Amino acid sequence: MTMLNYLKVLPESYVQYCTVQIRQLCGNHRKINVMNALTKNLMILAFMIAGPATAQPGPTGQAPPTDNTVSVMSRMTIVVADIEASKRFYTYGLGYEVLGDNVITNPIVKTQMNLPQDRTVRFAILRSSHMIEGKKREGAQLGLIQVGNPALPVMRRPGDAVLASGETMMALRTTNIDLVYARMKELKARIMLEPMKSPDGKETELVVHDPDGVRIHIVQRPDREVADRPVEQPK
Repeated sequence: MTMLNYLKVLPESYVQYCTVQIRQLCGNHRKINVMNALTKNLMILAFMIAGPATAQPGPTGQAPPTDNTVSVMSRMTIVVADIEASKRFYTYGLGYEVLGDNVITNPIVKTQMNLPQDRTVRFAILRSSHMIEGKKREGAQLGLIQVGNPALPVMRRPGDAVLASGETMMALRTTNIDLVYARMKELKARIMLEPMKSPDGKETELVVHDPDGVRIHIVQRPDREVADRPVEQPK
């Protein structure tokens, strides 16, 4: 079988995948666009035979997707008992800012949440940001939802378990863990671990629970490229 005939019997998605990889290796998309057909096909065939380790077929024998199907977290949402207490904890205590705070009246949204239409739903969105190489970068947003009429039951760990399967844990970065620690005490947050240095002394970690029991690991490390935004003053 000739090379061109061989390429014809391959799945189109795999050929496209190899072409994308070649473009990335070239570093300039125009390079592959001006190649003649024979050169381009030779490169595709060579890539399939001796391509990088990332070009391995998936578990079903198909090539990895090229349409960015790997999801990126844009927002984590917590169902809370007292949205005002949670907002104060995350803004005053951890430096988040409020993007929006509204009552949800859209019946479709309530249906998506499997809630009866007579339930009240308040939804707040918070965000954090930090500086990397002099540029402001946004972190994943944090959502807070409070449901009323009546209030939702409270989730509790079984027995005296310190951790339980399915529990949520968050990891946050800070450049001033002493200030965060002071504010956690001021807010009377449940502190699971006092600020503790790592064995090499380069990191300090604080572990607390938010008002609804979400476990949060707060870490300060000497990274000159990351500087968290200042913690906001209470309003």
